[in-house]
Amino acid sequence: MTVTEVTRYEPFLGRHARTGTWPELARGTYRVILEACEAGDWGVATQLIPLTLLEAEELHQIYGAWPGEILEWLHGQGLDHDVVDAEHRRVLAVTSNGLDLAWEESWQRYVALTDDAAEAAGRHDPSTAERVIAARDTWRSAHDQAVDLIYGLLDVGVRLLGEDCLPVMWDHLMSSWYDEHARRLDVATQPWSESARQLSLAIVDGFHGHLAGVDRLGDVELIEEPDRVGFRFAPCGSGNRVMRDDTTDGRPRMEEPYLFSVTTKPHDWSFGSAGVCSYCVHCCLLNMTMPIDRLGYPTRVIEPPLWPQAREGGTCTWWVYRDPSLVPDSVYEKVGRRAPHREGGPS
Repeated sequence: MTVTEVTRYEPFLGRHARTGTWPELARGTYRVILEACEAGDWGVATQLIPLTLLEAEELHQIYGAWPGEILEWLHGQGLDHDVVDAEHRRVLAVTSNGLDLAWEESWQRYVALTDDAAEAAGRHDPSTAERVIAARDTWRSAHDQAVDLIYGLLDVGVRLLGEDCLPVMWDHLMSSWYDEHARRLDVATQPWSESARQLSLAIVDGFHGHLAGVDRLGDVELIEEPDRVGFRFAPCGSGNRVMRDDTTDGRPRMEEPYLFSVTTKPHDWSFGSAGVCSYCVHCCLLNMTMPIDRLGYPTRVIEPPLWPQAREGGTCTWWVYRDPSLVPDSVYEKVGRRAPHREGGPS
């Protein structure tokens, strides 16, 4: 029997990724796997189960590194080390029951469970779907705990230095990303049509790894408009998740016992809005302010969830414009930038 190839090597990612139409790619990888198991489509299941590890690998790397890098940055700001360490313990107490994340151990357990599910699919085992769910649940638990920890450590910076420290902290964490994104997504480097494709594929691929959607299967809503394509997360799985009642068991991280920070006033680096969670700030910097400053246009335009409105079903939407010249002036102005001069351009 001929097996349909549902993955292929993607050069800009340096690894395999899913193939298909945009509506197909917007569906969560775990959802597609579970449907394949139910239908007995073992060829699809055996290809996609290992791919979930690739979709999560970047998060494995950065979530393993960022907590230590944030603490290192905090200790370098002239703060009392005992105070920083006490704040760290406070965050650990509410995010991991007083125990530091056994991050690598959690990841290795997830890998082992995923490998087990892939082997089960290879032998057409009826229990494959249960094994897939066990792997997904392990990743979800580790992922969400890591996001909470990172958010909490960012909150330490806000408590001790004020919210204006957030863009500085994120610049410290993402400087290498800035350089790579600016180099690759420059219209002088490659056509915007290819950049838009890469940006869009990275969105669906990345948010499969974040387990977007209330069901936490990685689903993304696709929105096609004449001048742009939108990707809506309900929620995104990381910053948006921490705001909602339905994805935090009724305990948004802005409330007790967490009390993690959101911006108290609009900033250029917070989408020009108050109520942006400290974790979500990095999306504004990476996709909007940094590329505008370096390239002259945003690479993605983001409509973030805002606290407290987001607690009852708030979403996050990312837009990729079909050409940078189509980005409205209002997008630039919202993040404190001046739109480029263009004859008859969008306003």
